Amino acid sequence: MRHPKIKPSERGQVLALLAILIPMLIVFVGIAIDLGEAYVTKTTLSKSVDAAALAAMRNLNQGQTAATADAKNAFTANFQSVPGLGTVPTPTITWFTTAPCIAGNTCVTISATATINTTFLAVLSLMPGVGSSFNTQTISVSATAQRNPLVMSLVLDRSGSMNNNGGAAALPGAVTNFINYFDQGVDNVAEISFSGADKIDVNMTSTFISPITNAVESMAFSGGTYAQGGLFDGDAQILTQPKTPNIIRVAVFFTDGYANTNNDNLQCNPAPAKAVNWNYGGCADTPGGVVECTGVFFMNPSDGSWSGNTCNASTFPVQKPGQSNQLNAVNITADATYRTEQLATKMRTTDQITIYSIGLGNLINKPYLQDIANDPNAATYDASQPQGEAVFAPTAAQLDSVFQTIASKVLLRLSQ
Repeated sequence: MRHPKIKPSERGQVLALLAILIPMLIVFVGIAIDLGEAYVTKTTLSKSVDAAALAAMRNLNQGQTAATADAKNAFTANFQSVPGLGTVPTPTITWFTTAPCIAGNTCVTISATATINTTFLAVLSLMPGVGSSFNTQTISVSATAQRNPLVMSLVLDRSGSMNNNGGAAALPGAVTNFINYFDQGVDNVAEISFSGADKIDVNMTSTFISPITNAVESMAFSGGTYAQGGLFDGDAQILTQPKTPNIIRVAVFFTDGYANTNNDNLQCNPAPAKAVNWNYGGCADTPGGVVECTGVFFMNPSDGSWSGNTCNASTFPVQKPGQSNQLNAVNITADATYRTEQLATKMRTTDQITIYSIGLGNLINKPYLQDIANDPNAATYDASQPQGEAVFAPTAAQLDSVFQTIASKVLLRLSQ
């Protein structure tokens, strides 16, 4: 077969087409490059104003002047994280409390504009009647965040084991640093502690820093772990504040061990005329853990004291389905854990409270704390409920760090 020969006139047509198409191809590739640079710039600007808005909200408790400075620093750090974008723009930061800000909230808007010089789009400026409008591109973005008021209960373990793991010494400083992240006069915070009994140390108040600081610095650590009682008080304190659309409800639950104490009316032996109300337990069943005490203690529900108290009941009104009601540490621990988890579920579903949990030590019951918080890593995680988080400090030296981690999570939730 013979290939047809290209006639000279056809060669001329191909060359003419190439002469037209190649410059056009170069222009389109160039436009893609310029538009790509514009996209990177806009994406970086958006990330920078978002980070600045969140930084402003997180640091609002320092005052608007300090929060503005933090916002500018966050903007600069994020913009400079992408090289080659040129001079960092100066963001405009505007604080306001009027609409569209929800009544009772403080809002901030961060705006920024960047100008980029085009390379290939500038060729279009050479066309008749176009002028220099394509020599540069101006990109503007903005972000608005608002700081919702917070209603929060701190629920703190002050059981005797805290004396043995360094927690008693580390907890006061960690809590004091934690509460200083929040705004007096805007936020409301209560502090509850629990050991063999629960105690409201500081009722819900908007002037919380000094009372809570004093309470944790004078806290005495002894007795069992009546976690359910502490969480019950934390829930009740949150519910003292009316629920409005912009209020964020949070409970922070801290413990260094297993729940090991319940409260019930027990039929003692020898049997009195009627059942007697006791807090009972005090010694946890901690698989693989350290056994710090044995037996069952009967404690005064008002203060957790147990010395000289006797009941000698053989059974208790178990709540966990399928759990034995024989009165011993194994059964009490399992039932106390179940009761606390059930209460946490009620707090999340009925009361719309987000729970964060903190565990101290290497022998902590991690699945239990993940369940309490509805942590995504929990086997029982339910996406329809408020999602919290469980964090762990293997040693007391890390306690301050994990409290700060929770503070950042709470502040992020407040800043929308």
